[in-house]
Amino acid sequence: MQQQPTHPHLRRFIALLRRQSNSLSNLKQIHAHSIRLSIPTSDSRLAKHLLFTLLSLPNPPIRYAHSLFSQLPHPDSFTWNTIIRAHSDSPSDPSPALRFHARMRRSSARADTHTYPFVLKACARLRALRHGEAVHAASLRDGLANTLFASNALIHFYASAGLVDAARRVFDAMRVRDLVTWNSVVNGLVNNGRHREAVDLFGGSRFDVGPDGFTMVGLLCACAELGALSTGRAVHALLVESGMLEANTHVGNALVDLYAKCGAIGDMRSVFLEMGCCRLRSVVSWNSLIVGLAGNGYAREALEWYGRMEAEDGLGPNGVTFVGVLYACSHCGLVDEGFRQFERMRREFSIEPAMEHYGCMVDLLGRAGRVEEAREFIDGMPVEPNEVIWRTLLGACAMHKNVGVAEVAWVRLARIDPGHDGDFVLLSNLYAWAGRWANVEALREEMLGRGIDKWPGRAQVHEATRKC
Repeated sequence: MQQQPTHPHLRRFIALLRRQSNSLSNLKQIHAHSIRLSIPTSDSRLAKHLLFTLLSLPNPPIRYAHSLFSQLPHPDSFTWNTIIRAHSDSPSDPSPALRFHARMRRSSARADTHTYPFVLKACARLRALRHGEAVHAASLRDGLANTLFASNALIHFYASAGLVDAARRVFDAMRVRDLVTWNSVVNGLVNNGRHREAVDLFGGSRFDVGPDGFTMVGLLCACAELGALSTGRAVHALLVESGMLEANTHVGNALVDLYAKCGAIGDMRSVFLEMGCCRLRSVVSWNSLIVGLAGNGYAREALEWYGRMEAEDGLGPNGVTFVGVLYACSHCGLVDEGFRQFERMRREFSIEPAMEHYGCMVDLLGRAGRVEEAREFIDGMPVEPNEVIWRTLLGACAMHKNVGVAEVAWVRLARIDPGHDGDFVLLSNLYAWAGRWANVEALREEMLGRGIDKWPGRAQVHEATRKC
């Protein structure tokens, strides 16, 4: 390909693009001035810099960039990569990245170490498994699959697609790893439920580089899901030693959540208080504390902390906060307070109740024995109640021996989520308590007819009663 003659003002315009690339209006002025001085837009040296600066803006003008790109007779690899990267990062639709990559492969430009990471990122965001596998094959043919950037992108792609074994194979084959590698594999394992594997990988002390906050958050999430308190405490010790806990809110939140899920309430309180001293607490921190206290039987304390939230850190509650508050009210039997907070959520904070909030309210009424009111509450919901709502009501009916409302819940459950063995057991036990043995037998026959088995250990009340 014949090299274009260098325009006498080309270097000056490239320097201008580098210095004044902070706004679209500046870039358009530079572009217009270059045209007036007869530097053609098709000049690849000007175009590559203009495209790069345009597409590096916070809200890149994609149509403008496409117009510039279309005027280039032979874009080089850098220019192709620039347009592919812009689309792979697009918040709305990354699919054009795949189309531009296909056009690149048909052109004279060759893929380089940056091309495949951008394309694989788009594949991961689109969940385009087959396309991503084809890109992997192409990277192998080009001899670029084993480069650090491409391997990291492959780990992220396969983990995002749920193919964790494929991600591990790429990881295990890598000779050189960086922090991105470790974060991709650890968080990929955690996000796909492979918590034990993530913890074991960390415990093997095979890190080539020091872990950062993203690594630690992933490990703490894995420990929380496993209930691995001792390993979580070891991670906590590393955080204290590295000073990371004093500077990273996400790490602190993950630690509060770990101790909450493991029932280590004293440790949870301590971490939360230390975060307050460092001014690191966020709404997520407060939510983890409130939900953790409520879920571990410290409901009144959860409500006390909720009352201190705005005063101490100037933070208003969000939807998750109110889930914890309503849950705490249900465990304390504070029905009136629960309704007050439910209304406060809507009126004061303009938070529209989600299904979780409605479920908490049904649980609140049900635990208090106000089963009829719980049914009326469900009937008045502005959204269609799901199976969790009806199952909560059925459980309350079983607790407070209300056969009539239980049958209403049963009918709804049979319509939207049939075949759940626990529903059969709860209603069967209620019928047995009421001495309605014909109904017990009918439920038993229906279970046998559907091939539904009761789990061992579920209540056998009606059997014992019949033998008496």
